Amino acid sequence: MKIAVVGAGWNGAHCALELVTAGHQVVLLDKHPDIFQGVSGDFGIRLHKGPHYPRSRNTRESCLEVFDRFRETYPELVVTHDSAIYAQGTRDALGNRSKVSNDAFAHVCHESPECREVDLSSSAFAGLESAFDLDEPSVVLGDRLRSYFRERLAVAGVQIHSGFCVEKIVRKANQSLVYRDDGSVLAFDLVINTTGFQSLLPAHFERDFPFDVEVVYQPCLALCYQDRQPSEKLFSFIVMDGWFPCLMPAITSQGSFPANYILTHGSYTIMGSFPTVAQADSLLEGLTDEFVAAKVKAFAEAEMCRFWPEFSRRFHYTGWKGSVMAKLKTRSEFRSAVTFENEGVIYVFPGKISNVFNAADEVLALIANRSSIEKNGFRYAAQGVLDIAHCEMTQKPEFGEQNTCNLQTYTQLGGRKQASQPQTVEATCH
Repeated sequence: MKIAVVGAGWNGAHCALELVTAGHQVVLLDKHPDIFQGVSGDFGIRLHKGPHYPRSRNTRESCLEVFDRFRETYPELVVTHDSAIYAQGTRDALGNRSKVSNDAFAHVCHESPECREVDLSSSAFAGLESAFDLDEPSVVLGDRLRSYFRERLAVAGVQIHSGFCVEKIVRKANQSLVYRDDGSVLAFDLVINTTGFQSLLPAHFERDFPFDVEVVYQPCLALCYQDRQPSEKLFSFIVMDGWFPCLMPAITSQGSFPANYILTHGSYTIMGSFPTVAQADSLLEGLTDEFVAAKVKAFAEAEMCRFWPEFSRRFHYTGWKGSVMAKLKTRSEFRSAVTFENEGVIYVFPGKISNVFNAADEVLALIANRSSIEKNGFRYAAQGVLDIAHCEMTQKPEFGEQNTCNLQTYTQLGGRKQASQPQTVEATCH
């Protein structure tokens, strides 16, 4: 088949390679001037094993299922840590206890057999109930990632069209017609949408989808730091489960001692939750360095120092970056990739990095017409993520319950309230 993959991030690039291996002809389309220009190139920095999602068994299982497969397929892109600490905080930024019990948190961490408990009495940490060290590595970012995939896609014979804005997709006479914003049209047997579920979406998706799901779009920030004492011993430090901080290396070069890290925080770096991409984009575009430094950075640093006092001495703030991310609103914070077909287009709702394997497997199953389920015009793989996890995906947070998909941080921190924008069926070109 001649297949167009729209969106050249992790899901698009990996899926393109898998499709070529299966014998298909693939064209990769992206609105940006280069591949991996969005979330995948800036934020996809950790190869999850699961403890970041202690309340979502399906997310943990999907990550663990393909963890080794990812490392074996992309060894050049995986960087092992000397330590990857998951800790349970006594109280979060709002004074609340962790959302999971001590026993539940320990059990989740020990789902990774190499997990070992950290002796807090001899550590530099404070305010923690417990901490565990796992074998959870980083995935490279930026130009190093782009260079790798440019070469690999070229060798595979994948055509890449950058700066290609898709205006709409029309299914006609067993062909998918891809209309570019300049008026030109390309014809394919099939189109796969890997735009992060932000462009060219199904009409009336939430109304017609077989299950009661809700999508929110969030402008998310990463605060950037330089390590004043860089060494070959990479580490990450993540406090769970609630409004806690997370510090991770951002590896963009081939250097032996990466000095760049990013800091995020459950209560401060997710700026808002919106029903449309346009609203989320508008808020992100309106952020200023002054607001981020005074409101976001100050609070996030204070929270990090509460658990690791050495942070302020060792790390130097260099700026921030942001991107809009789509999330399914679920009580458990479910974050796996979800794949389905509607009207001749296969959609991949993004999950964690390793979930590119789950998604590509399901894309191939749908193309081959292997066992699938069809409801309301939507088709998805039997025993795929949607089939297995739809019950968890439809469980929404209760009224007043803390949940990342309810956050309106920008307004709460004193930012100007965003003007309401009408919801549109079709987002901007991709």
